[in-house]
Amino acid sequence: MFTLNLVTPQKKLVTDLEIEEVIVPGFRGQLDVLPGHAPLMTTLSTGVVKYRTKGSSAFETVVVSWGYAEVHPEGVIVLAEVAESLEEIDRARAEAALKKATTKLLDPLLEADQVEMMRRKVERNQARLAALGINDTSH
Repeated sequence: MFTLNLVTPQKKLVTDLEIEEVIVPGFRGQLDVLPGHAPLMTTLSTGVVKYRTKGSSAFETVVVSWGYAEVHPEGVIVLAEVAESLEEIDRARAEAALKKATTKLLDPLLEADQVEMMRRKVERNQARLAALGINDTSH
């Protein structure tokens, strides 16, 4: 049995779910994990986790913001700082937050840590909109 566990410090989104495939946003690129994959541990970037439950051809989608993924012979564990299912994403709020963070990034008086924080907000909201199937995230 190949299972997925996806958790954050605040909640468990997926627990011991039997899957056929999971795609995670690795720090250096997307990883497609199938049963029999070599064991590994990777840092995650902000992006979309997609997984297919056993016997299904459709993917479920979760947006994650930073974390770790561990692949072992029995499955995959995703430990994310933040994770949201599609049902939890408010499109209008994500669009407004993206626009606000993008605008703030243009402020020449931002300190380096503020630039990084705004960049992460842009990435997180772009991932939310991409997960909803909204391709135009260039506000």
